[in-house]
Amino acid sequence: MSRTRDRFGRLTAGLGAAAVVSCAVVAGAPHAAATVDELTVNSRNPQAGCVYQLTAKVNHWFEVWFYDNALVIAGSPVKPVNGVATIQWKPGRSGTHTLAALQGLAYEIKVDVGEPTLTGSATCGAGPLGWMGS
Repeated sequence: MSRTRDRFGRLTAGLGAAAVVSCAVVAGAPHAAATVDELTVNSRNPQAGCVYQLTAKVNHWFEVWFYDNALVIAGSPVKPVNGVATIQWKPGRSGTHTLAALQGLAYEIKVDVGEPTLTGSATCGAGPLGWMGS
């Protein structure tokens, strides 16, 4: 009699575990299809202390998380609109930054951030003739 109960208990536990795994696979399935197709910065020569826009082109409506050197960028997550998610990014220091956008799968780019050439917001991303653009 106890052998029958042990078998029944093991069968019940096994079916319960299979159900949990099945639910996890079904719940996780939509994220597998969500990807970031492109990540860009709106400047070719970003400088520390200046504000830039990061743009992620995505293929799903899931929220997008943005990261700078594995740290979440303030304002994340962002809901995409028409397949595009944007966020403001202000690098705090010069050097190489690894930027990433995550929507199911991550997309990374490396960006070299330079020291500010002058002081004030007029120099952010502007060339030597800031008022003329770069």
